[in-house]
Amino acid sequence: MSIPEYDDAPLSVLVVDDEETLRRTCAQLLAAEGYRVIEESRGHAALDRVRQRAPDIVLLDLRLPDASGLELLPQLRSLAAEAKIILITAFATIDSAVEAVAAGAYDYLPKPFTALQLRILVGRAAAQLRLERKNRLLRARLAQRDGFGEILGVSPPMRRIFAVLERVAPTEASVLISGESGTGKELVARALHARSPRAARPFMAINCAALPPNLLESELFGHEKGAFTGADTARVGLLEAAAGGTVFLDEIAEMPLELQAKLLRAIQERRIRRVGSTTEIPIDVRWVAATNRDPARVVAEGRLRADLYFRLNVVPIVLPPLRERPGDVPVLLHHFLRLYGERHGRPELQFSSAARERLETYSWPGNVRELQNVVERCVLLAPGPRIELEDLPVEVRGWGAAAEAEEPSTWSNRPFHEAKAEAIEAFERRYLRRLLETHGGNLSRAARAAGMDRKTLHRLILKHQLRWSVQVEGKPQRPE
Repeated sequence: MSIPEYDDAPLSVLVVDDEETLRRTCAQLLAAEGYRVIEESRGHAALDRVRQRAPDIVLLDLRLPDASGLELLPQLRSLAAEAKIILITAFATIDSAVEAVAAGAYDYLPKPFTALQLRILVGRAAAQLRLERKNRLLRARLAQRDGFGEILGVSPPMRRIFAVLERVAPTEASVLISGESGTGKELVARALHARSPRAARPFMAINCAALPPNLLESELFGHEKGAFTGADTARVGLLEAAAGGTVFLDEIAEMPLELQAKLLRAIQERRIRRVGSTTEIPIDVRWVAATNRDPARVVAEGRLRADLYFRLNVVPIVLPPLRERPGDVPVLLHHFLRLYGERHGRPELQFSSAARERLETYSWPGNVRELQNVVERCVLLAPGPRIELEDLPVEVRGWGAAAEAEEPSTWSNRPFHEAKAEAIEAFERRYLRRLLETHGGNLSRAARAAGMDRKTLHRLILKHQLRWSVQVEGKPQRPE
């Protein structure tokens, strides 16, 4: 999707004042400055003019014969959200003008005013408007260059995924997204919907792991009155409500098998029955599903029907964990720092070089969701103008700091066999810490990934006295 070039055409100014001499004088002065000027003497006529074409700047008298500027302000802002509205007011109504600025006006100009005052104030509004538009275009170009919709990435794996998404988004093909928790599966689904011909229709998402089977069926298919205890009224289900849009089935592998069979029938026949009904209702939706497990593995384990898998897996999208695309971390850090800095009133906040280095070398076991959470926390809690290393959560700064402390600095001054033994010890400690980070402290998963039995892994953890909370069979334990 191409981004339009910045339009540097002359800005339009709507002058609304019932005093003809003042209105004409303002119009002549502004036209001489290169603005396209439109004049109106009544408030409601001005609203009609704005409905036809939104101006860039509005000069609005606070007191008009048919309406007050305060009454017109919310309507003007609704019709021309970008426009800079300047209130013209007499000294006696300064309080009202201040109230209008608090309600969203750009500024006010007290009568009497000079030509220079008018030029300066309108010029300032014009400059800000142009800057805002350039910034929006820049952000759009950056988003297009560094990602797909709200998904950011410059690494080769993400570039390949963006290319696939670009091709498949305009089609009706079903998509199955897989990836670890926090990698952005729902963002991908929403981006596919936004780039599709169905974008103007609903995007309906449901987490199949979040509801018990009976409620999940009712949420998806709807129910008739009296279909079960508590069904006091009929209810339209998600598949019916999507009505020409996109349905996103998150954690599809957690759906009960009997409900998977009913879903498969809906996909194949494009018709559903509400719970408690025999009437078939046609549906028109696009299907996008996601799982945080290996789809082929859950099919082999019998947790996901093979026929449903093949129906959904027309286009597979596998999102890599953040640790496998470290080149994307700087882009994400910049994006979220800017986002949360503006949201929380700290747009000037920056990372120190030490904090940035640690963030860029951390393995991010929680993926993009963890990175996003860490950046927002730092924006909220950092006491100074920069986010320092000590402002980072302990779990983020801990591994890197420990790793630096472990780096033997005197290898070249030691006998080979001693230096080798020390290097092996350092490697084991680093490896174990990263292994436990990656698998969230789950000892069984970590042992399988390392290709060793759990007792051996536990022995190594004890040997190196790692102060790490691990999980054994789902129960948190700390090595002693």
